[in-house]
Amino acid sequence: MRYGTGENLYGFDAIAAFRSARSPAGLARTLSRTVITTFGSDLATTMTEFRRDGSSAIGRQSQTWVRLPEGWRVVAAHVSLLSAAS
Repeated sequence: MRYGTGENLYGFDAIAAFRSARSPAGLARTLSRTVITTFGSDLATTMTEFRRDGSSAIGRQSQTWVRLPEGWRVVAAHVSLLSAAS
């Protein structure tokens, strides 16, 4: 599942459709305050803040990663935006 800034997506097909339909323009960002926490050798979480060029809004992203037989996969993600910093 992926909770985005304007969408809630459930399942691989919904996430793949969202990604193929959106424009890649304006997706570049600068990351900060990234924290990766591991739980054993097969589970990790990532938390980071980001800013996009030309925007004063602060974004936040979290992901849960699991090592499966096929390799590492994101099994849950969240993306949100805060109002412009004051």
